[in-house]
Amino acid sequence: MVLDHEPRRHGYRESLPPPRSFTDIKREFSEKKWQDAKGWARRKLARTSNRKYRPSDKQKPDATIAKANKRLASRFYQLKTEHCLTGQYLTWTARRPDATCWWRQYKIQTREHLFKNCPQWKSQQKTLWATVLEETRKLPDPLQGRDRTSIAELLADERCSQAVLDFLATTDVGRTSGPPVASEEEDAASEASEKRGNRRSGLGREGRRRGWEGIGEVEVVSLSVFL
Repeated sequence: MVLDHEPRRHGYRESLPPPRSFTDIKREFSEKKWQDAKGWARRKLARTSNRKYRPSDKQKPDATIAKANKRLASRFYQLKTEHCLTGQYLTWTARRPDATCWWRQYKIQTREHLFKNCPQWKSQQKTLWATVLEETRKLPDPLQGRDRTSIAELLADERCSQAVLDFLATTDVGRTSGPPVASEEEDAASEASEKRGNRRSGLGREGRRRGWEGIGEVEVVSLSVFL
């Protein structure tokens, strides 16, 4: 009986998969999770026809951005997803009354405007696109240039990451939301409302002063009666 069962046990052991470490299982789980997330993002972008964001084809993050200063890296990813401090986005979130460029009064302040056309950063733009063209010539992938490249393509190309970081480090693009237009308007509206209220009540600054003086005179007369 023992001899009859031995071949079966031997074959069963050979059919078992080789043992795997916990690290291998964890890596496989992470890769599967990343593939699911990538597929969901692509379906979402395809459904919304969003062409302003290009997801990465690699699972690992961009090494150049990962090593960069945290503030610069934050501005980079905000600009990449277009959830950034531009007139267009701030108007969409109702944080500014219009999308005008607060540096040169251009009609709509977009990423394209700031990276290519805004006169405020003309010299930095020239350096950026010269560096991008030089870096993209080193590899067989398509060349990137000012006229033929969208900002979505620029921010998705890892060959251009260092040039973009240098551009952000020497400009205020994506760092400031412009002058506090909303608060100034609120102060002006509050002052105008106060003036209208004074006119309706017939009291200006002089009227209020005389009113307080009248009250003081009444108090003095009252005290003199008791004394």
